[in-house]
Amino acid sequence: MRQVVWNAIEVELPDDWELLQFSKDASHGRLAFADRYQFRFELDWTTISLPPDLERMASDYLSKLKEDGLEEPRKCIHLPWRGACGKEKDNLVSRYTNYYPGRGLLLEAIFLWPDQKKHSTSFEAKVLDSIAVAPYREDGLQHWKAYGLDFIVKEEHYLKQLVAEPGNTVFTFRSQNKREVETFARLGFLDSWLNIPVQDWIKSRIPENFTITSTNQQETSEHQVSLLSAKRSPTVLVDWIWGTRTFLAAAWICPKQEKLFLVTKLTPSNKKNKQPPISLTCCEDMEISL
Repeated sequence: MRQVVWNAIEVELPDDWELLQFSKDASHGRLAFADRYQFRFELDWTTISLPPDLERMASDYLSKLKEDGLEEPRKCIHLPWRGACGKEKDNLVSRYTNYYPGRGLLLEAIFLWPDQKKHSTSFEAKVLDSIAVAPYREDGLQHWKAYGLDFIVKEEHYLKQLVAEPGNTVFTFRSQNKREVETFARLGFLDSWLNIPVQDWIKSRIPENFTITSTNQQETSEHQVSLLSAKRSPTVLVDWIWGTRTFLAAAWICPKQEKLFLVTKLTPSNKKNKQPPISLTCCEDMEISL
């Protein structure tokens, strides 16, 4: 089983189920996972203002599914999860709902079973028991774990862009005022494109009109880490108002995964704008913070 943490929602699924569809919206969205043959699991979320009546919702849900053509409908319960099960075309489908008051999130977990003989209520229970919603943290940070990346980012920042390709995964987060940006990347197939040292490659990540202020090399748990900082130059009016924009970056090749990991942070820098550190982990005992 492999853990995925997305938008404060945690779930454990078989490690050969790939995340193929995702939503960036923190208030309403879905994740969909598939094995080598078809989609097998979907996790939907929506933010609601008042706690729902889950038992009544399950009954209404079952009635709606009957109207939509669900065959052999029946209630499915694995407390605190409630829902409905039945046949849809050639699939046996189980749909469960649960509410998490800490964040006002209503979750729906959907299991798709292409062969009824393989249906396992104990497996469904195991997955449902693994689902959790992390509480708000006092430091204002949030944990994410998906696509081979395990990182900590500011809770208030939204997922602006995600590139999820074979050998190329990049998460980009941004503040609502657009003044802060963080990226977390995991890059593979290094033999085909990385033909310079990491300490030189990391310089290519510097934004336009930024000047390097320092570089450094350090060894952490047998990982050779290249560190870099830069600042906006020349300073413009917005920097006088909010603080000079600074760019921090760290990059390294994980010897266990043979992948290049990168974490960057672009943020205004002044005495009043103290930022909690973001971090990226590639393997056990290896974490870099900026």
